[in-house]
Amino acid sequence: MSTMQEVLVTSDAAGQQWNSSIWDPVAGTSLLTFKGSTSAPHTLSILSNEYILGALPTKSVIQVWSLQKTDNTQMQIVCPGRVTSLTTTPDGNYCIAAVSENIHIWQVCTGHLLTVLSRHYQQIKCIKCTDDGTCFVTAGDDNLVIAWTLAKVLADCGNPSHRVEPDHVWSHHSLPVTDLYIGTGGNRARVVSSSLDQTCKMFDLVSGDLLCNLVFDVSISSVTMDTAEYRLFAGGSNGIIHCIEMFEMPVQKERHIEKESEDITCFEGHKKQVTCLCVSINGSQLISGSDDCNVKIWDVFSGQCTKTLDHKGMLTNVFLIPTPPVLLDVNTARNCIIKPFQRHLYIPGEQTDECDGTVTMMFNNSQKVLLNIFYANVVRVTRHCTSFHSSNELSSLFFVFLSACPSILKLWNTRN
Repeated sequence: MSTMQEVLVTSDAAGQQWNSSIWDPVAGTSLLTFKGSTSAPHTLSILSNEYILGALPTKSVIQVWSLQKTDNTQMQIVCPGRVTSLTTTPDGNYCIAAVSENIHIWQVCTGHLLTVLSRHYQQIKCIKCTDDGTCFVTAGDDNLVIAWTLAKVLADCGNPSHRVEPDHVWSHHSLPVTDLYIGTGGNRARVVSSSLDQTCKMFDLVSGDLLCNLVFDVSISSVTMDTAEYRLFAGGSNGIIHCIEMFEMPVQKERHIEKESEDITCFEGHKKQVTCLCVSINGSQLISGSDDCNVKIWDVFSGQCTKTLDHKGMLTNVFLIPTPPVLLDVNTARNCIIKPFQRHLYIPGEQTDECDGTVTMMFNNSQKVLLNIFYANVVRVTRHCTSFHSSNELSSLFFVFLSACPSILKLWNTRN
C-alpha cells in the first residue's frame, strides 16, 4: 500500500454491500468499505483527506465517515433539503452543496451556513471546485453552467438581501447538463461541460469565452480530461467512450465527432450509459463507471480494458484521489474538525457559540502571530476611522479577511 500514488473511490445505487468503497486501481482490490444506505450521484466527496461525505438520495441527510474508522457512520448531518450535488474545497474549509436549485456553503469547522445562492432555475446536478479552491462551477437541468468566485461569494455573507452575481453564466447548451470537468490552473483553468444535447463545450474561466464545441451523435452523460488536457474523454448514453485528441491538426473551434473517424478512439465494453469518468494522474489509465453495474479500468494508449470491478448496482460516483496519509498510517494525527451543519443563515454579530462566545483558533505558531498582528493593526487603524461604529462591523471585516484567505484558514470560530 505504501507505493500507491492514487486510490479509487466508488459508490453504487444498490448499497447491498457498502455505501462506498476505496480500491487499489492497480491491483483491482478493495481496501476499505463504508456501510450505510447509498450516496446520490455527484454527492460523494473527500474532506481534507480525513473524512468521506455522501448525501442520501431520498433524505435530507449527509453521511460522514472517518477514513480511520470504517465500522459505522461517524455522523449524520441534517440539511435544509435533499442534496443533489456536493463538493468540498481542497483545503477542507468549506462544503458546497446544492439543495434543489439553491447553493448552500457551510464552514466545516463551525457548521455555520455562510450563504445561500439562488441563480439556477431548476435542479443543480453537478458542482466542481478548481484545484486551488478559489472558484467553483455549477450546472443543472436548466441547461446553465455558472462560474463563481468563492471569496466574492463569502465577502458579504450573513446579508440575506445581498444578491451575489456570478462571474460567468454560460447558456450554450439546449438540454440539461450532465457532468463537469475543471482542469488545473486555479482561476485560470478551463471548464468542460457535457449535456444531453449531444455536445461537450469547453470554456475559459478567465474570459468566459467558448473555446471549443464538440458535437457527437449520441447524448453525453460524463466527461473528463487527462492532466495535460491533451485528450478529452466523453461517455455516451450508448455505453461507448469517445477519446478525442484536442490538438489534432487542424485545430477547429467546432468539431463533429463520429465513431468511424480515424482520429477518434472508442472504448467499447459497457452495455449501458457511462455515468462516471476519471483519468489517472499520469494519463495512462481511464476509469469508467456505468449503469451496467461495472467499473472498468482501461489502458489509454491501447484502448483495452485491463480490469473490471463488479458492483451490485448502477454506479453513482467514481473518482481518483491521491492516497490519503491515513490509509498509509492509521496513527496519522487528525487535523480537521467537522461539526453539524446549521440550517439557518449565519449572521456575524448575532450568533455565538454555546460556551462563552470566545474565539477559538487552531493555527500553528507563525499563523497565530500573523493573525494577531493583523487584528491588532485593524483595531488601531479603525480607532481613527469614522466608517466603523461598532465592534460588530470590525468583526465582520475580520471575518471577510479570513474568508478571503483560505490558505491560512484552518480551524476558527467567530465571536461578537
